[in-house]
Amino acid sequence: MAYCSTLGATPGQVTAGISLAQLLPALPAAITGIPAGIGLYAINSIGTMSTPPAWWLLAATAGIILAIAAFTAIPARIAARTPVAEVLSSEAP
Repeated sequence: MAYCSTLGATPGQVTAGISLAQLLPALPAAITGIPAGIGLYAINSIGTMSTPPAWWLLAATAGIILAIAAFTAIPARIAARTPVAEVLSSEAP
């Protein structure tokens, strides 16, 4: 990640880019995954099934997206603050 700063990206730009790269597939997955999970549960459940209110599902989707953004941004921000000289002087794995 610190390699991006050698190209002139700021730590904020690196963090935003990596977070966005993780959120792009996560958003459609969360939007389709919650209704799909409810549908699969309804197919396999025996008897009556109670569905949570729609606002709970929206809150769960928003919470998932915020958690992914936070869990991506924190390590990206830490890695983006690594000095460029240190990264360039180290050997590649």
